[in-house]
Parts: sequence; structure tokens; C-alpha cells
Amino acid sequence: MINNVVRNYIQYPVALTTETTYIDWQTPFPAIAFCISSTSAIRKYFKRNPGLFTNYSNPSFLRVSSEDLLSLYQTMRVPCKEFLAECTWNNMKFNCCNEFQELRKTGVGYCIAANSFHLKDNGKSSVHFFVNRTVKYGDLIINIRLDAKMKRYLFAGFTVHILNNLQLPIFNNVEKYEIRLKAGKTTRVEFTMKDTFNEDGVKQIAIEHRKCRFPGEKRANYRFDVYSSDSCYLEVIIERMIKLCGCVNFYYLVPRGARACNGTEMLCIIANKASIEMQSFKDEGCLPDCEGTSLIVNRLEPYEYDSPSQLFTRLHFTLLSHPTMRYRRYVVNDLLDVIVSVGSAVGLFMGASILNIFEIPYWLFVRRDRIA
Repeated sequence: MINNVVRNYIQYPVALTTETTYIDWQTPFPAIAFCISSTSAIRKYFKRNPGLFTNYSNPSFLRVSSEDLLSLYQTMRVPCKEFLAECTWNNMKFNCCNEFQELRKTGVGYCIAANSFHLKDNGKSSVHFFVNRTVKYGDLIINIRLDAKMKRYLFAGFTVHILNNLQLPIFNNVEKYEIRLKAGKTTRVEFTMKDTFNEDGVKQIAIEHRKCRFPGEKRANYRFDVYSSDSCYLEVIIERMIKLCGCVNFYYLVPRGARACNGTEMLCIIANKASIEMQSFKDEGCLPDCEGTSLIVNRLEPYEYDSPSQLFTRLHFTLLSHPTMRYRRYVVNDLLDVIVSVGSAVGLFMGASILNIFEIPYWLFVRRDRIA
């Protein structure tokens, strides 16, 4: 009995269930990310996004220095004010560029995002949009300006992503979450979401036993401000590039003490694509997130909206219904339960054995008259 109690405490300390007491919930609205993955200067050398470890198409690429490649990356940096025209949250306008900030390099290209835990806001949480019982609905409308410069990006290397607040646009979800846009039209993105809530005792369970990490539980020498499975994957990819080739693809974050690859060294990155991408990340300590929402997204085809101008395109993100169910992770066996169970077993069996040692001789020899 003691062995079973201790084994369950070590191997199965937490469990997941669902709950529907949704009146008092507060669920964060998803993160929205805009990414520019290519420019005409980059397409001179690559037909597809070089962050996906694709082959170069121009032999002169081999003579390009790492400084030149980093300069190419800078050509994708378009100031927020140049392409975000107007933003509205539940019929209330706000300054787009106060919320949309630059993400660190993720391999997709130059990305800005809003409502993501990976952004900095003077030490405070950068997730500002929530839905709860006082927020009747969740509608985010964004108008994107389409001048001649942005049109070149829109039809060549501009992508939109809806993610949970801990996700990042990375190589394995860049196509999965992509949303199409058309000039002069509205693209409506409908979704539902389920949040994951953790009871207080879950954080006291060892990471290797609960098999997930909280945002503040970063690995040693972690280069990102917040832990998530996506940022952990990026860390592993960067480490493998440095280990195999001695440098980092210019689409990825270059850590202190490392350097970006030049054109010739990029051949090594491309040749080791399978080793960099395909190996298991579990062996590297990249556990799933303990927190975060799961999204079910429906992308509708772009349709005409009120403005007759072709100089704008509109994105309308709308929550179809308030979350009525969420996942709750709780502690099944905590330390107090183990102490009580072990103590009960010891008390029962040790107590019975000691009593038997004294009572059997007592009844056989001292109180034989009672037996008779």
C-alpha cells in the first residue's frame, strides 16, 4: 500500500479535468501577429523564405557576407505606422502601434504582434485584451494601409497569424495559421477558444513530474524573456545550428557570443536541415506549456466591406461565443495526502502486529478462565 501511494505521488501527481463555471472566468483574447517574410532584395537569392532552410537560387549568394545578409533582413523592417491605419477593440479605437510591437527573430521574418506574453511593456504584462462577464463580445478590427510599398509585401511575403498568447510564428506553424488578405475587402476570422487553468498547488509539483512548464520557469541560459514550447524550440534550433555549423541563419536570433552565417556557411545550414528540424525536442527539455488557450479558427473568404477604397484591407477577428468550458489542472496527490496515507497504513499494520504479540500469550496463559 505504501509503495502504491508513493508511486502515484511521483508518477501521477496532477490530472486534467473540465469545468463549466464560466461566470467568473477571464480569458485572454488571442495574439495577432503580422510578419513580412521576404522582400525583392531577398528574393534575388531565395525563391522561398530562407528561415525555412530553403536552397538559394542565385549562385552569387555564396559570396555574400554575414553583414550583407543582416542588412538584407533589415529591408523587411517596415514601421508600424506605415501599414497599420486603424484599430478597434469592441467599437473602441486605440493606437495600433502602442499595442503592436516587434517580436524577436523567430525564423519567419520581421514580425510585430499584439496581446502576446513575449512582448515587453515596462516589466508589466503586454496582454491587455480579455473577455469576461463584463465584456459582451470580443471583436478586433484592423485596417491595413496598402500603398505601393505595402502592396509589394502583401502579394509576396506578408502573412497574418492568430495564435494563443504564448505561441510564436515559427517554421512549423507559419503556414498552418496563415490568413489571406485582399485589397479593398474584409477578411473575417471567426474562432472559439478554451483556456487552461492551474490550481495553486500545481506549481509546487516538480517540473519533470507534472510534465509542463509555466512561463516563468525558464531553462538555464534561456535567451527569451518568457518560456513557451515555441520559444524553447527556437532555442534548440539555434543551439543545433551553432553546434553543427558554428553560426546562425540570419533569420534567427543570434545569441551573444555567436555570429550570423555568411553565404558559404549557409550551405552547411541547408545541408543539416533534417538534423536541425526533425529530431525530437523532448530530449532537449522542451515540455508543453502549463498555461495557454486552445483555438479553433474558421477563416472566411475575403468579402467586400463599406469602404470603396482599394487602398485598405480590413481584418475582423471575432469570438463566436464566450468560453463555456475550460481545462483545469489540479493536484491529485499532494505531500499531505502521502503523509496521511502512509501514516494510516503504518498505524494499521504495525499496530495490529504489536497488539497480536502481547494479546495472544495474554489470552492463552493469563486469562484462560475467560476463554473457558
